[in-house]
Amino acid sequence: MKIIAIADHLTPDTGKNVLKMDNTADPRLVDLGGVERIDLTFPKFTDGRAYSQAFLLRRRLGFQGEIRATGDVLIDQLVQMQRAGFDSAVLREGVDAADAQRQFDRFSAFYQGDAVNPEPLFARAGASGASSLLPDRGARSGRAIELNAKASPAFAERLEEAIATLAFAAATGPVTQANSLGAEDMVITHLINAQQLPISVFVLETGALHPQTLALLDQLQAQQAAHPQAPLHILRPQAEAVVQFVEREGAEAMYRSIELRKACCGIRKMEPLARALAGQKGWVTGLRREQSGARAEVPLVDASEQASRDLLKFNPLASWSWGDVWHYIQLHNVAYNPLHDQFYPSIGCAPCTRAISAGEDFRAGRWWWEDEAAKECGLHVKQQQEGAPA
Repeated sequence: MKIIAIADHLTPDTGKNVLKMDNTADPRLVDLGGVERIDLTFPKFTDGRAYSQAFLLRRRLGFQGEIRATGDVLIDQLVQMQRAGFDSAVLREGVDAADAQRQFDRFSAFYQGDAVNPEPLFARAGASGASSLLPDRGARSGRAIELNAKASPAFAERLEEAIATLAFAAATGPVTQANSLGAEDMVITHLINAQQLPISVFVLETGALHPQTLALLDQLQAQQAAHPQAPLHILRPQAEAVVQFVEREGAEAMYRSIELRKACCGIRKMEPLARALAGQKGWVTGLRREQSGARAEVPLVDASEQASRDLLKFNPLASWSWGDVWHYIQLHNVAYNPLHDQFYPSIGCAPCTRAISAGEDFRAGRWWWEDEAAKECGLHVKQQQEGAPA
């Protein structure tokens, strides 16, 4: 990683084709032909969208030229920038570039695994209590179950709470579970089966899921065949609507605007969801308060949709931590999406999901190119009541 002084950066780089890319741009929609260097901007150090751009340029698009970080860049960010694909960086004004280079050259290691490289530098203390400065090649494989299975002190109570919530949902009947094939939903389906509750399960097969997700769907289908009280229903979008949308807007329309992305979600998710919920008195979801700020107040039983959808929403894992979810998966050998092993905590359609890096928000990998606080497709957005202000 080369650190560039501001004065040197501002000096014209003659003979080199340089592209300055705004951090809202999608690299997949940019002509990279003949480009030798791309300058990606951090308007403030807390805005990490340029990490995703660099990752896309290197891992998806195979860009071989120089990627340079500019803007509000701190020394603390350099290691992560290098791992995301940056070759050089221009530090914020007032920082001595030569001194920063010496610091970086002296210690350019990382101590926490993430989506780019799951293996940390340092081994944890062994049985003898001694730690090592050498990479620990055997202690951690990077598998989600090994990294995350850490039950909270309240796990037993939270498990009882989840079972009681599901039992209440079943007694309300008929109710159905929305299984996104994520870790939380696989846990809920396992609980439904273990308690032999009459709660059907549905999956929205959008036609744009990852191969790993589709393979897990096949497993789930075989599993639920042995649980007739909880039959599995697979709902797909109306084929003609998908074809017309793609012909009209293109296969990558979602990257052009939030409106087009939500229109795609409407066709692939919202319309099938309406069919799945028809005739139901409630639905069960895997929402947890820990997932995002928009979900911080999720209740166990949510009656807010009664006015619009005439449904109750049951969230049995509302109080669970991510560690609780994986502790249950480990305890009961629950099948899960292998993308979780590759640092995809939240998994949706393939074009709209990426892995996250250390320190990023839980749902940062969903629609990562959008500058929108609430990363939702509409499934869990409260419906507008007729006559209510927009």
